[in-house]
Amino acid sequence: MKFGKHIQSAQITEWSAHYLDYKGLKKIINSLAIVPGEKPITSVTVAASLPQGVVPEDERYKFLQSQKAAFFFKLERELEKINSFYLQKENELRVRLRSLVDKKKILASKRGRYTRESTSLNSLKEAFRQFDQDWNKLQRFVELNGTGFRKILKKWDKRSKSSTRELYLSRQVDIQPCFNNDVLSDLADQAATNLLELDNLADGIVATSVSPASTPSESQKIDLFDYSDTAVVDDLENELCKAVVNGQTSTVLDILERIRQHSIPEDRDRISRVFWHVCSEASAEMIQPLVDTGLVNFNYVDDINDRSCLHEAAITGRLQVLELCVKQGVGVQTTDVYGRTPLHYASMYGHVDCATFLLSHSADVAPVDHDGFNPLIYAIINGHTQCVEVLLRSGASVEPLREGDHNPLSLACQYGHKDIATILTSKGAQILPNAEGLFPLHLAAREGHADLCRLLTKNAALDTPDKYNGWTPVFYAASEGHIDCLRILVKAGCKVNDKDENGATPLYYAAWEGEVECVNLLIEAGCEVEIVDERMEDTVGAAKPMEDVDIDTIPSLSLPPPIIPFRIYGHNYLDKKYQIQLTLGHHSARYPKSPIHLYGNARISSLKLIITSKPDSGAIPHSVILPLGDDREIFSFQVDRVDNFSLEFDIFPTFGSKVIGKGVALPVNFDLGGDQQQLRRFGPLPNGTGSRCVLPLFDTHLKVVGELAFEFAIIRPFQGVQLEIGGRVETYWKSTNTVGPLAAAATSASASLSVETSSVTATTTGGTGSAPSFITVSSLSGEYVQVVVQVTRDAVPVVFSGWRLPVEGFDLCVADISYEQFRAFGERQLRERGEKLDERAWHDISSVELHRLMHDSYLSLEHVLKTLPTNLGVNLEIKYPTASVLASHRFSNITEINSFVDSVLQCVYDHAHTSSSQQTPASVTSSGHRQLIFSSFNPAICTAVNWKQPNYAVFFNTYSGFTKDTLNRGKKRKTPDGTSGDAAVVQTEEDLEEDRRCTSLKEAVKFAKTNNLLGIICEAKPLVQVPALITNVKECGLILTTFGTANNEPRNVRLQERYGVDAMMIDGVIKYSSGLGLDVL
Repeated sequence: MKFGKHIQSAQITEWSAHYLDYKGLKKIINSLAIVPGEKPITSVTVAASLPQGVVPEDERYKFLQSQKAAFFFKLERELEKINSFYLQKENELRVRLRSLVDKKKILASKRGRYTRESTSLNSLKEAFRQFDQDWNKLQRFVELNGTGFRKILKKWDKRSKSSTRELYLSRQVDIQPCFNNDVLSDLADQAATNLLELDNLADGIVATSVSPASTPSESQKIDLFDYSDTAVVDDLENELCKAVVNGQTSTVLDILERIRQHSIPEDRDRISRVFWHVCSEASAEMIQPLVDTGLVNFNYVDDINDRSCLHEAAITGRLQVLELCVKQGVGVQTTDVYGRTPLHYASMYGHVDCATFLLSHSADVAPVDHDGFNPLIYAIINGHTQCVEVLLRSGASVEPLREGDHNPLSLACQYGHKDIATILTSKGAQILPNAEGLFPLHLAAREGHADLCRLLTKNAALDTPDKYNGWTPVFYAASEGHIDCLRILVKAGCKVNDKDENGATPLYYAAWEGEVECVNLLIEAGCEVEIVDERMEDTVGAAKPMEDVDIDTIPSLSLPPPIIPFRIYGHNYLDKKYQIQLTLGHHSARYPKSPIHLYGNARISSLKLIITSKPDSGAIPHSVILPLGDDREIFSFQVDRVDNFSLEFDIFPTFGSKVIGKGVALPVNFDLGGDQQQLRRFGPLPNGTGSRCVLPLFDTHLKVVGELAFEFAIIRPFQGVQLEIGGRVETYWKSTNTVGPLAAAATSASASLSVETSSVTATTTGGTGSAPSFITVSSLSGEYVQVVVQVTRDAVPVVFSGWRLPVEGFDLCVADISYEQFRAFGERQLRERGEKLDERAWHDISSVELHRLMHDSYLSLEHVLKTLPTNLGVNLEIKYPTASVLASHRFSNITEINSFVDSVLQCVYDHAHTSSSQQTPASVTSSGHRQLIFSSFNPAICTAVNWKQPNYAVFFNTYSGFTKDTLNRGKKRKTPDGTSGDAAVVQTEEDLEEDRRCTSLKEAVKFAKTNNLLGIICEAKPLVQVPALITNVKECGLILTTFGTANNEPRNVRLQERYGVDAMMIDGVIKYSSGLGLDVL
């Protein structure tokens, strides 16, 4: 997610006006690309005159200086705004914490033993929890703004060709109080420490800072009715509160009589405290005996949160108590520590009768609390329609009263409350942008509220762009995958070909995110798709005419130091180590539960988890902030042995140092012992190589305070690898370098002129503006025939493309039968078709025909590798079900991934060894080795293959969310695009798949790049529809190959060649052409 969108989504709603105006600053930066007063210049040489888009140096300098002044002036004002708001909130937190700590010390110094039912103890704990939530909000505010300053200064330096970022950060930003983490860290430590001490106090554990009370002597023995003793009084209050709440009239009257008989001056405060605690829970009949004592002070205010009994009654909707308190003279405008009146709480919790009563007694209809919220805003956010109607009838405004106030209609649309939005619009609410520059229709489309989109399209301007991105509502609906909203917008007449500030259409974002339904709908609605003219030149990336060259593309006259390109042979692999991958959460939506659960109420709203491995290998411990975001993180550990490997999990406040909980995963948790039954007890796993584990979390007193759940995968090393250059196994190589735009153009021109170069494959990013291009060169060349491989029950790799064997009446997969049974079944199939296996003809037929014969002949992988011509490369696609497919279909005999992959690798390396030993010394050349790459649609397979060997390149296959071939429940069919597939559809894999890496091109690219794969093999359809996606993939330095029926169209082939796709799979055969050599780097 781009930071501009992230800062919008991560903002705390009530503080939105105080965040960095990131998009406003970005708009100033983007203006640097537009120089006023330009005149078209048609000269063909730089020496004669400057091209269009270039102005004389002095004019450009003046323009740059004016924009620089505007940018840094606004940046300083933003810094002042943020710092001022932070200091206000920090001071509030300091005062609040000091008060709470003082109250805790008083509580801890009193005699007696508290229990978990103690009213004073629980009130204080609740206050500390609320403090922690407020602290966490401020910490997130600081972090988000700090990141914003770094991001925007980096953009300024990149666009203005300056180097001000680090200097400005060190001298202007980092020295500000709001970015001093020590202060918030100290507050967090104090709060966490005191909260834990309160828990211990309830369990009878005295804090080290408080001296335990000495054992009383006989003369100090406490009389049962000595109400001057705090513990006894607290117990009495607890007993009275319980009796009132539980409706025990006789007990209540008995306790009140005892208090009357042993009257002391503090009775009024004690009865008032009891009344305050029970007024939110007890019935009016049970409260009356307290009132009848004449000791209740109705204006009593809790000294922790400053709430009166009126606040408590409004929170729980106790109208009778409200009436009683108001009758006794309690002010309806009383505010608590958060600046909220009783009307705030009545509106927040939707108590219409209470809100009506308060308004009838002259309560202010629009008081503003410390967060800037009035009662109407709380009613709208929480969807309380009747409260909204009551407040509007009483004079609440449907428009923001002051600049920076929240827009009621925008909030109704953001939270999806159609009825409230209808009421507001009927009251004349204007269509105004919120603090983020988004109009109500933008918000409804972004959040996926179809009913609101239908409502707003009747009154709002349909194609109004937002303030900063230039996005219309269609962009938000398409990029977020809200098909119903998009359908409504399109039907209402929204334009689908509008472009944002980056020149991209909604179709681009929908395809990049893998939102196939949105892509199809946009195309049906007339969204422009790249069309290749039949007369289009075959040249790739021809040099731009001079008038189209931007100033940023003109290289500096100073020569940089020479760059000597180098080849990287192979990739990092395990050798003799084990790879343990720990997952907190999962890439799919199947396991939504949070990995960390603290028992009881959530004591800390934001946590930091430190994961340390034992024995200590010198690796830096992993640190992660909880709760987890949308992206699930994987933590990797490489160890020599698994039998002594353990992990320690320490949980802290986000910026504190007080340990809240600790858990340890022992070696026995990671010792699967190859027992498949143990694996199956935990159900289908995301990776098929590990298990799930739940650990108890202990505090410093060894109390269980929570639990931590995680999943792990273990990748074993494969012992048959060979990294010797020029040995029996040829290792692939790649080389990635950046080149300037003109160099890239020269590179493309060289390719178009068919310059004789090395046999390599190159990925070139064309780029726009001043962005450098990446060229990834690899050793892949020639034809690669696709070979889909699975493993039988007796661990023999065989060539078969379907999930199910075509056996009528049975659901059998390859893993359910032995190799002998597989061969016998294949021979029977050949006889029934009247075909005969003639391997001698394999050297005389085309690669396409070879592909068909291999997958129809039921052969072992070993046999296929021996029979195929040596000069023909192999794309070895390992077919293994993903977690979603495993969970929905039975593959009861399938081998776990380590053994599965090892079987395939052993076959490949044995073949390489045998082939090399049979060659004569004269024939052992680079061309004598078989070219081979691995690929798979399963991310876990790609990860395992890549870590187990360094010799062969690995590609991740992805359908990018588009319809993939389906699960077989009967007869196998041939697919025209060469991908593995079956007929007799029961349910498509696309319907089953929940892993975003398999359904989103963006996530597929991220996965391939993160795991150091050479490239991806992608469904061609989204790329030919939105060719800009090709550039996105190539900018990551990945080799891009495509497959699919779209490759059968000549114009699609030419389009992909034009945009630089490295190879296309057609009829099961990939052809990597000789394009670029190292001389271009």
